[in-house]
Amino acid sequence: MLTKIYSEKFLEIYDEENNKGKIIKNIIETEEESKVELLKWEDTEVATFLKKAGSPSPQTLNKHMVVLRKFADFICKKTKRPKRKYVMEDGVFMQLINKKQLMSVTINYDQYMIIKNQLAITSLDNSEINLRDKVIFELAWEGLTSEEIKLIKEDDIEFIQSDDGDEIVIIDTDGGKIVRIEDPEVSNDIKLCLKEKFNTITDINSISKTMPYKDSEYLIKPIKVGRPSSKTYLDNPHLALHHVLKSGGFACPGIDVDKLTLSDIRRSRLIYLLAPENEEFFNFETVASLYNLKRSESLRWFKEIAKEKYVSEK
Repeated sequence: MLTKIYSEKFLEIYDEENNKGKIIKNIIETEEESKVELLKWEDTEVATFLKKAGSPSPQTLNKHMVVLRKFADFICKKTKRPKRKYVMEDGVFMQLINKKQLMSVTINYDQYMIIKNQLAITSLDNSEINLRDKVIFELAWEGLTSEEIKLIKEDDIEFIQSDDGDEIVIIDTDGGKIVRIEDPEVSNDIKLCLKEKFNTITDINSISKTMPYKDSEYLIKPIKVGRPSSKTYLDNPHLALHHVLKSGGFACPGIDVDKLTLSDIRRSRLIYLLAPENEEFFNFETVASLYNLKRSESLRWFKEIAKEKYVSEK
């Protein structure tokens, strides 16, 4: 099969982030199971391939489609064949997601508060608080991506007073997106995070130790550990948060907390905004604007999930 012949070369060139190998493997497995080569695939074979992802998100399925198309184009170029198109509509993605898994990592506002309150306490004697990790969790709920959170500088943050006298946080992200946060707890947490100098870590033997942060102009600071580096921002807030949630022993009814990712938390708030109880305040256009989405129509699948989650919880 052409996929086996060209997969190694394709990954050498395009697998910069070392995450395309599993997708290519799924393509080859689908070929073997269906007895149909990639360049002859129709909707049935594409759907079989996407089901292997076991994904709770259509966005992830779309990324798999991007790799599929890129790999197919690569083979066509090498073999001097005309390129072909693979098209899957949003509605098809909706049918292929792992809905059970999606629900297990989709939190509502109450569940957000339950986990956040546990996240604040990190030491065995409940005396230490890692504000950095809590703030990452809060900013994900506010709709920021891992990359946006990573690059927030102290100078990008402004605290202002509303007409009602409440404090509001304005964050000017590296990409130019302006984020307005009106939750007073988040505002206070960010203030404390800016002053935080140490992070408490509990190892596999349940021994807690305090590690200093690097001197940094960034809100989310890395811990001063290991080989010296000139970087003064945390490389991957997504992984840092996932590690804390996975190892913290947190509990929340109906949610697999140890499997929660920053993307899950960010998506959960989007689904919450589209819940029936919020229809009066948030429509597709409003939510698309908040999340910098180009196509508001792509939110229709979120709306269906919101109906299912919030109606079933009543």
